[in-house]
Amino acid sequence: MSEVPGSGVSERWVEWRRTVDLIKYDQRWDAMAARGDSIHGEADFIERLIGERKVRLLDAGCGTGRLAIEMAKRGHQAIGADLDPDMIERAATKAPHIDWHVADLSELRLDAKFDVIVMAGNIPLFCAPSSQAAIIASLVEHLDGGGYLISGFSLEARPDAYLRNDYQRDALAAGLTEVAVYSTWDESPSTHADDYTVMLHQKN
Repeated sequence: MSEVPGSGVSERWVEWRRTVDLIKYDQRWDAMAARGDSIHGEADFIERLIGERKVRLLDAGCGTGRLAIEMAKRGHQAIGADLDPDMIERAATKAPHIDWHVADLSELRLDAKFDVIVMAGNIPLFCAPSSQAAIIASLVEHLDGGGYLISGFSLEARPDAYLRNDYQRDALAAGLTEVAVYSTWDESPSTHADDYTVMLHQKN
């Protein structure tokens, strides 16, 4: 385990890790599922997008692996990558059959291409400051032509917030075409009052 949890990621991530026990974090998701709550909105979103086909998917900023594990259960080829080694250790404990990587998304060097890459956990907010454009460009390099980059993150009011238009600018610069913008993983329409966004882009 890291001496200071999350210290290799960013100061914001360190602050979040100080408040979270990873086992209890996973148990909370398990409890929600046991109650019958829907906890796999991201996976459902992806399958509505791709239809019946099975895809190669990268869970970028995978955390403890919830999305990659669910997509693998559904028959897809899923890989997870995260800069926090504690997260990867927890993910690998739960699903040792999945390929997990401790990796900086802004400098990703996987010998693989993907049909779908997903950043589902506020990655643009918790990454190192000003690294968002580099992360998007790096992920685009791992997409096959026609592949999708999907990102969901909160829209903040703080002065240094990374907002929807910032993401759109960086995605365009990386060679992506915008397909759709939503306010939830259920594909609710985007509005000016949104506090969350789901961005769907495609590689040309």
